Amino acid sequence: MPSSDHDRVVQAVMRLPEYQQLVKIRSRVSLSFFMATLIIYSGFILTLAFNPELFARPVNAGLTISIGVLVGACVTVSAVVLVALYVRFSNKKFDPLLETIARKVS
Repeated sequence: MPSSDHDRVVQAVMRLPEYQQLVKIRSRVSLSFFMATLIIYSGFILTLAFNPELFARPVNAGLTISIGVLVGACVTVSAVVLVALYVRFSNKKFDPLLETIARKVS
């Protein structure tokens, strides 16, 4: 595709209201997921830095697993859950908009 055709397609896509909606929704969703991830990870790291004794304690008397190991596992699970939620949201919201955009431009 020559550059002028490419530029024309890009301009056509950028003028579509569906594209504007996609950019707006994707930005908002991405920022929300970023903030959730930032809060989870920074909470873990800050607690580890400023209150390491908390993570060294056992979960319950008589158990050998510490609070730190349990919280670390929860942080890992939260990452998997956030990725799964993002993929689900992307499949339900972004993909239909992308299909509409592709159909209108082609």
